Amino acid sequence: MQHQTDSFDGALAFDLLRRNADDAGPSLATRWQSLDDAGRVIAALAGEAEPPPEPNFAARIEAIADDRHRLAVQGVEDLSAMIEPGLAALLYVCENGGDARAPAVALWREFTASRVALLALAADRGD
Repeated sequence: MQHQTDSFDGALAFDLLRRNADDAGPSLATRWQSLDDAGRVIAALAGEAEPPPEPNFAARIEAIADDRHRLAVQGVEDLSAMIEPGLAALLYVCENGGDARAPAVALWREFTASRVALLALAADRGD
């Protein structure tokens, strides 16, 4: 069973992620949005429900002045570094007629675990 995704959507998510990785200073909000876009493509390939959007993540992180801010920024960079080659590989498999579901599920699990951890850093702790 082969899984297909709209190649435009997948390519667009990858291009956004790649362009932001090459940018000398993309904003945290831009990086987060690119990760959310890539996550939607990975979810589709894995046959999983898309994660709910978290549009206020960057604003909440920018409002924090402690170690959670540094950890969140580094976490977004780390997640981007993991997702970029993973998404490229998934898109390559799909473009060549392969079944990308199993590797997409594995990448999806890593993505969601990292995303949950990042959202926990941004959670209001009553500081």
